[in-house]
Amino acid sequence: MATEPINGFQLVESDLALLKHAYLLRLATIDHLASLTGRSYKQTQKRLSKLEERRYLTCLTRRPQKLIYTIGREGVPLLIEQGYAPRELAVTRLRQLELKEFGLRHAVFIADIHVKLLQETEAQSLAITKWVEGSTLWDSVTTSDNIAIPIRPDAWFTVGNEEGNAHFFLEADRGTMAHSRMREKISGYAAYFQQQRHVKKYDGMKVFRVATITETRGRAKGLADEFRTMMPAAWLAAYPVIAFEDLTIQTLMPELFGKSHG
Repeated sequence: MATEPINGFQLVESDLALLKHAYLLRLATIDHLASLTGRSYKQTQKRLSKLEERRYLTCLTRRPQKLIYTIGREGVPLLIEQGYAPRELAVTRLRQLELKEFGLRHAVFIADIHVKLLQETEAQSLAITKWVEGSTLWDSVTTSDNIAIPIRPDAWFTVGNEEGNAHFFLEADRGTMAHSRMREKISGYAAYFQQQRHVKKYDGMKVFRVATITETRGRAKGLADEFRTMMPAAWLAAYPVIAFEDLTIQTLMPELFGKSHG
C-alpha cells in the first residue's frame, strides 16, 4: 500500500507492518518493532517518530524513559480498513492509554515475552495461533477448602502447527509478588483444571499449561523450588518456570525435542 504524499509524508507498506505489530503487542518499544520488522534501531526510531507526529501511533512515555508506543487515533481506522483489526476497535477503550509506571513496566515485559515467542515459534516452523490479553480472561475458582481464588492470567496463548495446538496461560513475573501469592495463584490454576472450569470458558481447550516467565534466573529457581513442594513431580511439566533469558520453544515445550527439561 502507498498513500498520496501529504506534507512530504507518504504512508507505505512497511509502515503498516509497524502499525500491525504495535497493535498485536498492545504496547511496543523501538527494540520490539525493529526486531520484528528487520529494520535497524535508527531507521525504526525515525519512522516511528513520523507515524507518531501524524497520530498513527501514540507514544506513552517521554525521554529519558524508554519510548513505548501503542496504536494511535489515525492508525485504528487504517488497521480496520486493511482487515487487521475488528470494527469494534473503533469504539473500544484502549486500556493501555491509562497505565501508570508500574503497569507500563509489566505490560512491556509481557510484550518482551510475546516478541521472543513470535521469533522462537517462527524459527521452529510453529506459530502462535492465538494471543489474548485483558479482562475477558478473568475468572475465579473456589478450592476444596472453600477458598475463592481469582484466575487472572497475563495472557492466553496457543503454540502449534497443522498437527494441533498447545494452550498456555502466561504469568509474567517481575519479582514483585511474594512467594505466598504465587503459591495461591498456582493452587488456583490447579483447582481450575481439576474442576474443568477451563473447558466451559475456552472452546476447544482440553488441557493447559501455566508458563511463569521471570525476569531473572534466581527468581525462576526460587519459584521452581517452591512449586516442587506443592505438587506431585508428574504435574510440574504443566507449570514450567523459565527465566526470560532462557525462554525458548525447547524450554517451553520440551516434549517436541524428545527429552525432558530439567
